[in-house]
Amino acid sequence: MKIRLNEIPEDGRSYIINRKTGELNEVLRDLIQNNPYEVDLYIRPLNSKDYTVTGTIQTKTPAECSLCAEDFDLEINKKVNEILIPNQLDDRTGKYAKTSVVTDSELSIAVTEYEKMEFELGEYLHEAVALEVPFNPCCTTCRCTRKDKVFVYDEKMGEETKPSPFQALKGLKLN
Repeated sequence: MKIRLNEIPEDGRSYIINRKTGELNEVLRDLIQNNPYEVDLYIRPLNSKDYTVTGTIQTKTPAECSLCAEDFDLEINKKVNEILIPNQLDDRTGKYAKTSVVTDSELSIAVTEYEKMEFELGEYLHEAVALEVPFNPCCTTCRCTRKDKVFVYDEKMGEETKPSPFQALKGLKLN
């Protein structure tokens, strides 16, 4: 789903996309399968080339708990606060800095580049949802029972511990 940025009015445009509207069903299928999703974004021009994207993404993605191995649906509630800038060459004398995220206490703004006055919304949302999935997802049952406890898995794996070959020398006395 491509959005032509030069067609967005000066006061901005709202985009509400969900499973019923269907624009992103195929793009997000590998991440969320058939779970419902709700995307509510507002895109507004800052000047003739830069735009702001704000809003929320809400959905669920299938996951496996890293503690108990149970399958569950991980809730994703992401706030979007993005600045769109034209694609920049990697020239050191360029106008824009190449940092991807600027953080100021509670304010977190990410920068995304676009090409030919088109913003690839489907690709952006796919990446945004994928980045919200933690490396070690934890279901609500395990999260509630474990709270702040450190998880330790202490099972001997593989072969039994072999006795040290130097054990026989332990009782040896030298004069």
